[in-house]
Amino acid sequence: MAGFGVNAAGTSDPGKLREMNQDCFLANRVLNLYAVADGIESAPHGERASRMAVEELEKLIKELDLSEDATPPFEDNPALPLPARGLKYALREVNRRIYQYGRENKKYKGMGTTLTAAWFVQGKVFIGHIGDSRAYLIRKGMAQQLTSDHTALSEKRPEGMELYEGLTHTSEHALSRAVGINQDVQVQLAGGTPALGDRFVLCTDGLYGQVRDFEIAKTAVDNPPHLACMKLAQMANQRGGSDNLAVVVIQIE
Repeated sequence: MAGFGVNAAGTSDPGKLREMNQDCFLANRVLNLYAVADGIESAPHGERASRMAVEELEKLIKELDLSEDATPPFEDNPALPLPARGLKYALREVNRRIYQYGRENKKYKGMGTTLTAAWFVQGKVFIGHIGDSRAYLIRKGMAQQLTSDHTALSEKRPEGMELYEGLTHTSEHALSRAVGINQDVQVQLAGGTPALGDRFVLCTDGLYGQVRDFEIAKTAVDNPPHLACMKLAQMANQRGGSDNLAVVVIQIE
């Protein structure tokens, strides 16, 4: 990244009531690619779907060619920056691969997951999102939700590039969009230019369902990323730990 660096950490925790952890995270500091995924509990093998989502996303971003003379494997939309188009392609391709895997392996048919990713490249951050996991920007101590919850209640925003104008929405468990359920899926994009001292938090509903936005913001600001992740998981468990969680905290320095 031009002019500043990224310090990041992530963790996943099964919580106190679930036998299996269906939440995964990705923290690739070489690619500056970070993600969380929450396997759908009501569908089979959510743990496999979430793990496959972050693994396939990592492979796809690693293979992308963003050079000016490249012929990218995704649709040409000049209204979006090339990395945004690449991230959108990658999430749609992750969806296609998981969907196809389920069709070819009947045991895994119908498995699905959420997927929320942040990619820091070319001095910008690009966020791709499907489901009800969340991405927050924490600036000047305030948390802004950059993603919409893709639920029957909350899905109101159209697809497209947005700046940091996310609003907190009430989350319901019934997803209106998820990775792997259908052959194709709409991807929500957000993006902008990070500032020195910004924090970004990616998390699944096992965290934000127990810990309020202002508490997430304060914990991320007051602690280095690895400690912030540990403390946020502890807070969720102290309040019941009713669900698995995954969280990634990213600090711009």
